[in-house]
Amino acid sequence: MFVILFYDIADRSLKEKDNSRRIRKTVEKYLPRVQYSVFEGEIRPSDLKKLKSELKKACEKELDSIVIYEFEKPSYTRREVIGLDKNEMLFS
Repeated sequence: MFVILFYDIADRSLKEKDNSRRIRKTVEKYLPRVQYSVFEGEIRPSDLKKLKSELKKACEKELDSIVIYEFEKPSYTRREVIGLDKNEMLFS
C-alpha cells in the first residue's frame, strides 16, 4: 500500500504541551519525509494500522490535523516535483 501523509500541528502557544516532535517521530518510524510535514511511501496495512493508532494518541483532535491518503498501488498516482526533489531516490 502507498500512502501520502501530511500534518498541521497547532502552535505550542495554543496548548499545554507541544506534541509536534512526538508526531513527527511517530511518522518517521513508518514513512520517509518528503517535506517538513509531508511523508510518503510504501507501508504494510498492519503498519498503517499501528501508525494511525499511535497518531490518534498523540494528536490533540481539537487543534491538530493529520491527513492520510491511501492508494492500493502507486501506479494509480502521478507525481510531479517542481524544483528540488528531496525524495528522488524513492521514485527513481
